Amino acid sequence: MTKFFATVCLPATPPEQVPDAIARALAPYDINAGERWNPAGEWDRWTIQVHRASPYLVRPAHDGDPRLLTPATVPGADLDPLGPLECYGGPRGLLDFDTMRQQTVQEYDDLRAAWDELAAAHPPARPLAEFVARHEADPDGYPLDRATEEHLLQPLVQEVAQRAVAGDPHFGTSFLTTDPVAWFARDHALARERALRTALGKYALVTLDGRWRDTSSEGYLEWADEQLEHLAPDTVVVDVLSHC
Repeated sequence: MTKFFATVCLPATPPEQVPDAIARALAPYDINAGERWNPAGEWDRWTIQVHRASPYLVRPAHDGDPRLLTPATVPGADLDPLGPLECYGGPRGLLDFDTMRQQTVQEYDDLRAAWDELAAAHPPARPLAEFVARHEADPDGYPLDRATEEHLLQPLVQEVAQRAVAGDPHFGTSFLTTDPVAWFARDHALARERALRTALGKYALVTLDGRWRDTSSEGYLEWADEQLEHLAPDTVVVDVLSHC
């Protein structure tokens, strides 16, 4: 089963009514709707949730505002407590999108700096694609499992994997299945811009008029960022963790 975050935009809605409003907004995309299945379906079930590393941030002047989505204001949603100035969403005018973007870019910069430090301490590593190309040129003499093993045994790749397993704050578990050499070979400026764009945009966005759009469409992240930035102040923004 696939899990993904989707952002739902709602008209001004009291927190206690948000779960029902989400249900109405997402109903057209329920994969189980209809006699057999819904061809427009995108989800099987959902819960209000935020990514623990990037919850919604509250503008300090609105700390404690009862219109924010928190365990206290949405008691039936079984929400976990969050940190200071963190919430599960709320009226766009109360949320600090600028700081969310700044934090996301800073996390990327910190990750890049951590990689550069490791790379300086180890012999140069080669991307997995080079090992695979060698295999494809000589499938019998250089099996794919050997290509994969030799890539993984590079000291730099090994250390990244070990740090990911140990819970390093920079290298998450995604680096257990992602080639770090290729990942960090990306254009730094473009990667930093992508980090900026992903601060708000999740996998999918449901607009006030009921449209569903996700990362399968070209230019989605830029579009989602613009949509969220220019919402009316009383528009409620909330994330759901969806299962499909």
